Amino acid sequence: MTVRLDSKKTRGKNITKTVTVFSNDPENPEFTLSIKGSILEILETRPLTLKLQGLAGNDLSGSFSFSAGSPLDVEILEVKGLGTGLIVGEMTEVSEGREWELQISARPNKRPALMKEKLAFSVRTSDGVERSLEFIVALDHRDRIVLQPKQNVKFLDKDTKKLLDTGQPVEKSILVTGGDKTVEFEVTGVRLDERISGAFETRIQVVSPGKSYRVWITLSQYQSKPTVLGKMTIETSDPIKKEISVWIMGQFRQAARNTSR
Repeated sequence: MTVRLDSKKTRGKNITKTVTVFSNDPENPEFTLSIKGSILEILETRPLTLKLQGLAGNDLSGSFSFSAGSPLDVEILEVKGLGTGLIVGEMTEVSEGREWELQISARPNKRPALMKEKLAFSVRTSDGVERSLEFIVALDHRDRIVLQPKQNVKFLDKDTKKLLDTGQPVEKSILVTGGDKTVEFEVTGVRLDERISGAFETRIQVVSPGKSYRVWITLSQYQSKPTVLGKMTIETSDPIKKEISVWIMGQFRQAARNTSR
């Protein structure tokens, strides 16, 4: 039996894989093998995930370390970005054949977006073999103010059923933070539109003054409508991102009507 592993699709040194073997033995028709091993990469990165992060509309830049991941010494022949977003800057050899520092930047993007670009290396190892290596670089063009979670807030049946069963209010929250360490702001208020203002209450918690806030949404009473849906608007002191709106939804299972005569 031969087992092959595609090392191009695997990151990390220590690998564990499971293989199920089938046989014609009636007493033991199948059994599982656990295969463990180590993969030595030609170049390793620190951190493992390459990511440039900053505000949308601004250049992104960062510095990353690369080191030889095997006993083979490495000569870097060329480094280039395969897309249009990456700009490869200066590379410094920290330790001959073993360690390098690479400056990378990315062109600005007008709107917030998470993009991926490929960074390609052409190298020659000390065994005389020329190799091509690729690394994924994430480009995180962030909004000035970021909500976590980004999705709309949903109070589903499983959530509202707890309110019906115990009478205890149900709460969910949104973390509001600056998209970059240079952004300072305050959450100054929260508005609920008329469709949900009677169903939900809100409060603001200061997590880190000028940097991070949590907006709590509380449901205290079970509603008579099957679905309640409306917008919540978070007001801030930021001169550019003054308001952020999200949808708030609540589901309320109604008792079945008796249609018998």
